[in-house]
Amino acid sequence: MASSSSARATARWLLAAGLVGCVGVGALACQVESDELGSTSLLGGEDPAVRAGELARIHVTLQPQPDLLEPEPQLQVHARFVEYRGMDEPEARARTNLARLPWEKGAQQLVVGQCVASESLVPPTEPGNAEDIDRRELSLLDVGDLRVRLGERELVAGLSLVPDVLPWLSGVEYLHVDDRLPVLAPRPDGTSPVTVIVDGAPEDGVGSFRVQASAPEALQLQTAHLGGDRLSVAWQPPGSSGEVLLLELQAFSSDDAREPQGEAVTCLVADSGRSDLALTPLIDAGLDARAGLLRVSASRFDVRRVSAGRFTDVEVVVELRSQATLGLTR
Repeated sequence: MASSSSARATARWLLAAGLVGCVGVGALACQVESDELGSTSLLGGEDPAVRAGELARIHVTLQPQPDLLEPEPQLQVHARFVEYRGMDEPEARARTNLARLPWEKGAQQLVVGQCVASESLVPPTEPGNAEDIDRRELSLLDVGDLRVRLGERELVAGLSLVPDVLPWLSGVEYLHVDDRLPVLAPRPDGTSPVTVIVDGAPEDGVGSFRVQASAPEALQLQTAHLGGDRLSVAWQPPGSSGEVLLLELQAFSSDDAREPQGEAVTCLVADSGRSDLALTPLIDAGLDARAGLLRVSASRFDVRRVSAGRFTDVEVVVELRSQATLGLTR
């Protein structure tokens, strides 16, 4: 396997040669170290009327106990550092799959108790104005090594070239997938630290930084029950007061657990150990309440933000996900 430095050199060479054309809630204190660097954009700023900006997210997903019917990797790291020019932020987010977190202002915001079709949370990609095509540019930057420390283990997320789709989309993204999750040794207070370290790219105006977050407490999904006009989902243990849980619900036939029925639905609920959801809005959003099985994905989050040179709002998201296929009792 090639080293991260050789992979980076290859990626830079391909980009320079023009052979690649394009693009894919916690409470503890955050420890951030950031290098202050200049703010000159690689995409240029000659015309103040040209819309431009930066987006960045590092997303660490932990799934200690995958659903046996549809196992997924226990550890995923996915990161993108995006510069855009000649388009609005919503289009840049859509093109680079960086939708706002569902509960954030500015997103198609979910409030506690609300459920929507999952696909509605993904911003649509608009074609844009033909006259702006020459001004449009999306670049996904290589910002040096990206390392994640989990317990006693440190991993380096690999670089991959983004798909060659449009001539004005180019760059690399960070991706690491592992079928096994290392043991997260807790601190005396019971929290499990997750540390993200980015070397930075001074030549591109991106500072180095370190962010310490915590892996949310694992949970176990227990039951899904339909009664009257409500769907009840239960899990243990409940979270702390005021915390929320993101649920994704997908119905399946009891005869074939590989074939989904209806549409996936996402809900934001209080992390109280049980949620009783009104059935009519779920059906309106696309859930098939006649199915025999319900695949439930439940996620807790710790979200931190850091400034790194020109990237003034880098999101670091640590997601603890539990997924199970439950018999839908009545």
